[in-house]
Amino acid sequence: MPKKFLETDKRKWLELYESGKTEKWIARELAKCDLRTVKRGIEEARRKQDVVIARRELVKDALRKHQDGLLEELDKILSALYLPTHDYVVLPWHRGGDFILTESETDVSALATVSRSEGGVVRRLLKEHLKNDRLWKVLTQWEKTYTAHLIARTVLQRKTVAVIQEKTGCKLVEKNDVPRPFLYSYTTGDLFFRAVLQHAFGDRKSIDLESDIIANTASGDVRYHSLVLGEAPGNEEKIKINLIEAFRELKGSSEAVSVVDTYKTLEEAAMRVRQVVEQIKLLGLIPGQCEICRRLGM
Repeated sequence: MPKKFLETDKRKWLELYESGKTEKWIARELAKCDLRTVKRGIEEARRKQDVVIARRELVKDALRKHQDGLLEELDKILSALYLPTHDYVVLPWHRGGDFILTESETDVSALATVSRSEGGVVRRLLKEHLKNDRLWKVLTQWEKTYTAHLIARTVLQRKTVAVIQEKTGCKLVEKNDVPRPFLYSYTTGDLFFRAVLQHAFGDRKSIDLESDIIANTASGDVRYHSLVLGEAPGNEEKIKINLIEAFRELKGSSEAVSVVDTYKTLEEAAMRVRQVVEQIKLLGLIPGQCEICRRLGM
């Protein structure tokens, strides 16, 4: 009956063969068997070794791609940490679903286009890896701060509309199909809102409304340079003066201060998130384990 050899024997033959021993030497000196048996054993051990190596490389490649996906998700978090421009408008001055002049209050939190969505499968896996990590706490703080900032901007927008209408006695409208005098929402409202914010943020090139609003008696309107703010035949000068008074009140309003304060808080919150993310990225890999890792045998 032919002698049987273990897998360990065949692996030993392969090691010796690859280190320089001949198949004949292995058969004669070590295995004490037929040369063909040694050749078959070496070939079998080589095939199994190749399978192990191939699987190991596949697992390494899969883990590398998995880690790349997690690192990309961190980059997505960073890219979402944008700060609105100083004159960013939340509610449109033109008619639409969230038109500033609509009666219903807008759910500003729904307008916060931040990364509070779970981000899909990769975000969930990243959370498994970084379970209880400080990242999620500072990211949640940033999201809350972002929403608070949008709310502050919306409140200032509504304040702008209210003060302008109160001071001038004119309605802000989008179309000129109403009795005069009236002011246009998309010129007067937008211009005053941006001017107030530029003044609040201390922008050097701020809009000078007090000097550049013109009462054009020839055309019966009030303008900022060539921009028509509203139509008020016979009341141009009065509307102009009242608009300037409205601007002065808005400049000193607590609503304008709140926009700047929440913006600064948002900057600080974004910095904290960036610091945590960058520290994780410096590791070169995402620590911890997730469902994918477990399936790959890690």
